[in-house]
Amino acid sequence: MAYDKQADSERSLHTPTPLLYSASMSRQAGCNVWLKLENMQPTQSFKIRGIGNLCAQAVAEQSATHLVAVGDTNTALAVAYSARQLGVPATIYVSSNCGYTPPIRAKAELEDATIVEHGRTLKEAYIAAREFVDKTAGACLIDSADDPAVIAGYATIASEINIQLQRQEPAAIVTTVGSGALLSGLITGLQRCQWQRVPMIAVETHNTNSFQQALLADSNGQRATGSADNPSLLPPLESPLEIDGDIKPLKSLSRPTSRPASEGPGQTPARMRFATDQRASEPTVATCLLAGSTCASALELTREHPVVPLSITEAMAVEACRRLLDEHQLLVEIGSAAALSVVGKGLLHQIVPALDHRCHVVVVVTGGANINFERLEACRQRFPYPAPIIAKSGQEIFMRMLDSALPSASGDFAAAAAAAAAAATAVATAASGSHETSAPTAGQH
Repeated sequence: MAYDKQADSERSLHTPTPLLYSASMSRQAGCNVWLKLENMQPTQSFKIRGIGNLCAQAVAEQSATHLVAVGDTNTALAVAYSARQLGVPATIYVSSNCGYTPPIRAKAELEDATIVEHGRTLKEAYIAAREFVDKTAGACLIDSADDPAVIAGYATIASEINIQLQRQEPAAIVTTVGSGALLSGLITGLQRCQWQRVPMIAVETHNTNSFQQALLADSNGQRATGSADNPSLLPPLESPLEIDGDIKPLKSLSRPTSRPASEGPGQTPARMRFATDQRASEPTVATCLLAGSTCASALELTREHPVVPLSITEAMAVEACRRLLDEHQLLVEIGSAAALSVVGKGLLHQIVPALDHRCHVVVVVTGGANINFERLEACRQRFPYPAPIIAKSGQEIFMRMLDSALPSASGDFAAAAAAAAAAATAVATAASGSHETSAPTAGQH
């Protein structure tokens, strides 16, 4: 059969995912908690929505005949899957990892991707990938998250939620944030649904909180100086290296000053300029939240849409991961579970005080394929259980306590989240006035 570029450009590579009502989380939160299960995608991650869109566009519109990715990441798996679906080869460049093989690598091989080990660091693998693209006709390196095609793909999540909730406006949407592309897509989708006042709660861990740091710098009018290359779809090129379960620390994270220009296959991308924030970096188990840079589009959209940036401990994320497995028999990456911790640790009412049993809150379960029982068990043994609550919004810790001592919101957090909380309260109040019953009927399909 002849290859049809138009058909591929119109073809969706992702799958609509269920919106699951969580009875256990709803009872604890005192409102209707829904889980948008992106772990049910063919690649076990939300990434296929945006990356699949970008890959299809590269093949259909830019005549790409070979797709290339870097790292043992969910992005790379999405590229491998997309390439197989589009009928083109995929090559994934990875570092040697000194004998440790992440679970995602075998899954990429099952998608017929060629895995090329090069060097001991992600930076060396990335340089090798760029050299391959430069000398290979039709090769396209998928390494930018701040691309309209990627953001448009992620916007489809909000569109599905709108249908599944039968167009009932949620009081809040909770998601994790890495590069910020998913956040950009969700906000874009919310605005298309006329949900401009629905706040986003953007969750990171304390040692992957590049978005919160970039947001603070942006709000303070700081501009980065100097330069250091780091594509937004990759972890920092000086990223943690896992060796038999041990994780070496980051050197630094970065923040952007401008949006990268679009690029075609085989072209060297227009670089963004960065300045390292010089924070002391620590090992992390939330590897899926690591980002080389923050998307400029995410920072722009936070100026016009209510967003509460929140960071939590890894112990809280691990506890949430265990709880999702226990209560719903679903296993996701530790970083993905960070969003669930906002519900599980009682933080929702700190952000949206007006929540009641008539309100709806959606948690985007981003998924992730770099997880197995062995890794979860290693994390369980490493962190305390139950995890004490240590959450930050802005530069200050606003909670530090056990579950039994959760107070009302005050201080630095109240100031940092005031605008978003006001918007959320308005939504919750409207919901309370318009819905007479608490029984959920939406979208469990």
